[in-house]
Amino acid sequence: MTRVKNLVCFVCLLAASLCAAPALMEGIAAVVDGKPIMRSEFLNSLYQFQDTPEAAAMTEQQQKEYVLDQMIEEKVLLSRIDRDSIVVTDAEVDQRVNAHLEQVKYGNQEYLANTMKVYGLNEQEAFAKMIREGVGLDTVQYRARLSKQMRQHVEQLKVRQRYVGSINPTKKDVEEFYAKNKDSIPPQYNCVLLSHIQLVIHPDTAIVDSVKKLAEALIDSLNLGLNFEILAKNHSQDTSAAKGGDLGYFKRGLLDPAFERALDQLKNGQYSAVPVKTDLGWHIVRVLGRKEDGVRSAHILLRTIPTAADTAAVIQRADSLQKALKTKEEFSAAAKKLSEDKSSNFQGGLLGWFQRNEMEPAYVEPVAGLNVGEISEPVLIDGAYHLFRLDDSRQIRTLNLEEDYGKIESYTGAYLETEKLKKLLKKWRQEVHVDIRMTE
Repeated sequence: MTRVKNLVCFVCLLAASLCAAPALMEGIAAVVDGKPIMRSEFLNSLYQFQDTPEAAAMTEQQQKEYVLDQMIEEKVLLSRIDRDSIVVTDAEVDQRVNAHLEQVKYGNQEYLANTMKVYGLNEQEAFAKMIREGVGLDTVQYRARLSKQMRQHVEQLKVRQRYVGSINPTKKDVEEFYAKNKDSIPPQYNCVLLSHIQLVIHPDTAIVDSVKKLAEALIDSLNLGLNFEILAKNHSQDTSAAKGGDLGYFKRGLLDPAFERALDQLKNGQYSAVPVKTDLGWHIVRVLGRKEDGVRSAHILLRTIPTAADTAAVIQRADSLQKALKTKEEFSAAAKKLSEDKSSNFQGGLLGWFQRNEMEPAYVEPVAGLNVGEISEPVLIDGAYHLFRLDDSRQIRTLNLEEDYGKIESYTGAYLETEKLKKLLKKWRQEVHVDIRMTE
């Protein structure tokens, strides 16, 4: 087994494959803290594992022992759910299931379009046909099985978040990890090197000022005793309006810096005396409660929406740049000066290497028809126009620290988190009863 591929933590392995055959001899393989591992679950996971490169280096007995051990440790992890009263709501599960189904549809657009055309079906019917042919289930059965797996996955994530958290490796950690594992880090295939310039559509100053005055008028209403929740429901231009502006708990660093600075100045129950400006518009922020690792807040958001003239001005600017920039050096200089993406502008708009099948969905179409050295037409993504430049393209490449530090840093963080979790699992395993019943 390669070291890097072992970074994919065993706790994320699902107990049964969606594609697994259902007709397997039943029985109990093991019982962990009163929870059974069924023989069919074990065999499904074993068959799945046997198709991986890791399994090729093992004997069949070693494969069985490895898979059962991973499933036992998964159950040990899940035992913390009851012990720690961790709750996963149906809404959380449904959100992930819906996102997964949309991703499946997006990845099979061509198949769905052809099926709709050939058989005269609508999209929902074509999707049902694809699922039935692919996994032998109707969409209700598929969703039910997926929901069960997603619930376990979310439960595992919550245990990880509580006991492991997110580890930010140091530069020394990354360099040591790379030195030990560089020969086993998987290469990239069919990959592209991209740079971009992001031009945000900003509203006219007159709009910004007029919306601020509306926010100030709402603060005056609050000062006169009007209810915050009612004002949020009636005036906030955010999905949280239905909940009286309640945003829930957020850890520090996840919200807009200006928003967080305003929260820092408030006590529980207080709202901001002046509107707070972010890229979305003007906010009236309120603190609902605090925890050690975060704050529960609410807001009333009045958006500053650009006009058609504001959009046209950015499009014209992007068109001019697309025609004027001829070299990599010119593009890089323009990105440093003009791009509003703070994560890439300082390095000339460089986004890095991507496998084409792993690119952000919004990047795929603009980049698809480019040759090396060409710049895309302006494309609108999340309220900003982007110009993409294809800097390089390769069929296969090996990752290195200079060009792929961010990816290797992620691998390192995942490795350190997994090592910490393994130590906890070893301890927790001693605290629960494990009864291995399978002898074959």
